[in-house]
Amino acid sequence: MAPLHSLISRFMRSLVMKFTFMTAVLMIATATFLMVIENRFDQRANEATLVERAGLKAQILALNISDDILADDTSRLQSRVSSLVERADVTQAFIADARRRMLVHSDPVGMVESGLAADPLVVMALGSGETRSETTNNTVRVAAPVYSAANRLVGVVYTESPMDELRAAAGIAMRRHMLTATIAMLIFLPIAAGLIFWSLRPIASLTDAARTASSKTLDVRINVKTGDELEVLANAFNRMLSRIDSNLKRIHRLAYVDMVTELPNRERFRKEVERVTQKAVEEDTAGAVLFLDLDRFKRVNDSLGIEEGDRLLEMVARRLREAARGHDLAMGGAGEPSMVARLGGDEFTLLVPGIDDSAEIARYAQMIISALARPFDVSGHQVFLGASIGIAVFPQDGAEPESLLRHADLAMAHAKESGGNAAHFFEPSMNQSAFERLVLENELRDAVKENQLVVFYQPKVRMTDGIVASSEALVRWNHPTSGLLSPGHFIDAAEESGLIGEIGDWVMRNACAQAAEWASHGLVLPVAVNVSAMQFESPDFADSVLEILEQTGLAPELLEIELTESIAMRDPQRVIDQVQPLRDRGVKFAIDDFGTGHSSLSYLTRMPFDVFKIDQSFVRSMAEDPHSRAVVETILALAKALKLKTVAEGVETTEQLTALREEGATLAQGYLFSKPVPAADFEAYARAILEDEERAASA
Repeated sequence: MAPLHSLISRFMRSLVMKFTFMTAVLMIATATFLMVIENRFDQRANEATLVERAGLKAQILALNISDDILADDTSRLQSRVSSLVERADVTQAFIADARRRMLVHSDPVGMVESGLAADPLVVMALGSGETRSETTNNTVRVAAPVYSAANRLVGVVYTESPMDELRAAAGIAMRRHMLTATIAMLIFLPIAAGLIFWSLRPIASLTDAARTASSKTLDVRINVKTGDELEVLANAFNRMLSRIDSNLKRIHRLAYVDMVTELPNRERFRKEVERVTQKAVEEDTAGAVLFLDLDRFKRVNDSLGIEEGDRLLEMVARRLREAARGHDLAMGGAGEPSMVARLGGDEFTLLVPGIDDSAEIARYAQMIISALARPFDVSGHQVFLGASIGIAVFPQDGAEPESLLRHADLAMAHAKESGGNAAHFFEPSMNQSAFERLVLENELRDAVKENQLVVFYQPKVRMTDGIVASSEALVRWNHPTSGLLSPGHFIDAAEESGLIGEIGDWVMRNACAQAAEWASHGLVLPVAVNVSAMQFESPDFADSVLEILEQTGLAPELLEIELTESIAMRDPQRVIDQVQPLRDRGVKFAIDDFGTGHSSLSYLTRMPFDVFKIDQSFVRSMAEDPHSRAVVETILALAKALKLKTVAEGVETTEQLTALREEGATLAQGYLFSKPVPAADFEAYARAILEDEERAASA
């Protein structure tokens, strides 16, 4: 019963029913309008007929009573009037003479009361000698003059006839018309409904197509050849479905496919891992997720450009797919295939279902490393890459995509830290290390907000006389529980968390403010500040430095910015563009850790630097290692040729100092003179040496 009721309800709300109802209303309105017009015409025709008939009756009577009026035969006249009134179509009549004296009346009482016939119609009929008639109050009144044989006016006949016959005729006509309209409705309304249903069949096709498109597939087309607006609508609907289908496929592609490598992306990989891990839990099987990060890819990408880097990623993706296909074939190809995906950048992941042998997983990872170790040919260049792989086994290392990816990522980080080009399985201890790093990053954020960082200063002394010539600003963290921490404990975390730029700006601002304060008290010493790669590569680096100098009031020539050799050689032309505007204002620049990187001599001659800082690893071993001493001698000779100053780091013994002085080093820095100390201690140390020098000079 319920489906039938639903079907009836749906039919009653359908367009066919609505159009049929509107057609019925239109037919009823048309029939009603026609019936009203027809009845009006019929009524007027019937009324004219009744008036004509009443006039003929009065005239016929008038033709037959002239002799009776002349003979004053009232009894005969009364008989004629009575006979006339006895008919159903006459209700009242009387006869009067030419002087309007009432001779006979159908109502004797009325005759006695009337006396003279004073009706205006009678007066007009006698006056004009013609028959007069009018219709009032649903009654036809007629006054016909009576002439004698000698054509002399002798009297008048007056009659009143009701129009009941007219109403009866109108009712009959109305019933006839209604019956005709009803029969026409019964005949033609179903025909109209059929025609409407036939005309609206394309709409049903459109509805079915829309329902199919919403629940199944958009690959549906509507064939309507009516030549009218419905065909236009169907064609527009087909174009809309085609465009929606194309857009949805594009959206699906954007949502689940990596555009560079055509591999599944992170979201598609996550969904597949979720499905496979659930199945593994239900069937008590195992599998692995491999997290792969390319070694040395960033260097290749920076040197060859983004487009060539994308081509290299395509080649890597191709080799990974081949390795996955080879592994699946080696396993018999019976189970679910492996999936290769790209998460972004140079990070790839592999899902390996149905494998629980750790040795087999390790062989698979090693096969991938070997496949990627072969050289790649990119635009005529042979490019060598490596791969660091982290392995998380499910369900023991996690049964959810997020935890598996996180654990595999942690294992990959350990593989990269151990030198790269290797594979590591996830271990629970890695989670603890990651947690500790996260806690450290959070504490470091609080340290920046709560001003827990402090700046220490280490003196740089002249080789010739031991006088403090300048200082280097070094950040320390005054940890609430762990005490004073050196940069080695938190700089890596600062770089990974993105805080290194903020910390670097803070150190530079404080160091400049301190140097400006010393200068205002007569201790004019330049201060050197280390700048990180993130800080230096900021587009507004030069503007930021100039703003700090302006805010602190430090003279530009009292600021020395130290860049590591690796930063300087990463993009030499960009370094030149960044450094030169500041050097033009008087700011000095130094290459820190010189000798540890891969400097280009062609660029060294163009680099706008003022100081070479010899890395402490060479200084400390120069007494025992002839190779280190040779490197130091070469750096000093190069600096002398380029007319640059030199600072030897890590000077801890007088032997080192003597050797450096003999080779021509300009400044020395190390524990032999002072470790990094707070600003007040540094000031006291510098002033004490200056005072000793002044006393020695005065003596």
